[in-house]
Amino acid sequence: MKELERTKRISVSAVLFLLVIVIALLTFKRPQFNFVTTAEKTLETLVDQSQLLSFATFKTLDTTSFLLVDVRNSFDYSKGHAKGAINIASGQFLEEPFIGLISQTLTENKTVILYGESPDDANNIWMLLYQLGHQNIRVLSVASSYQDDLFSLKAIELEKASLDYAMDMEKSKKQVIIKAKTKPVPPPKKKVKTQPKKKKRMPEGGC
Repeated sequence: MKELERTKRISVSAVLFLLVIVIALLTFKRPQFNFVTTAEKTLETLVDQSQLLSFATFKTLDTTSFLLVDVRNSFDYSKGHAKGAINIASGQFLEEPFIGLISQTLTENKTVILYGESPDDANNIWMLLYQLGHQNIRVLSVASSYQDDLFSLKAIELEKASLDYAMDMEKSKKQVIIKAKTKPVPPPKKKVKTQPKKKKRMPEGGC
């Protein structure tokens, strides 16, 4: 009888344990975002600067073919911004509905063009979106400023990058090994044996 009750308790415990596992699996949340492009591939594209779009080329584009995004904070955006630009601050790109708007724009075969105070600011967002698998993202090669109540964009030469991402990434991968410098040990000096001088004997003899 006792053995039967013990068996029942073990069976109930096993069922409860399995039930906890099933509930855990059903309620487990998978990551919402997965990186599909490697850091190495992202770095190659960044060094190539193929993500950059010159200001001159931008001016020739049809305004219906792209979505212009100002990545600065909302306060700077409210003071002045490029015509037709919407504001998505750097820390908001993975929030809804912003990431949804980016995805929808790309599915419509439109280009998403980013700009900030400098291309470096927009490059940070480009890297994030690119690693998430979004390909048709460009960074406008301009510097933005607000002076005398006037917002302006100034073209930046594509070949001049203000940050060397390749060098920075390479430095972070390498470990600096400092080898201790050892002075060569000189060979031991040979000991010179000195022999005592023999005293000259006085000549012997006599009369």
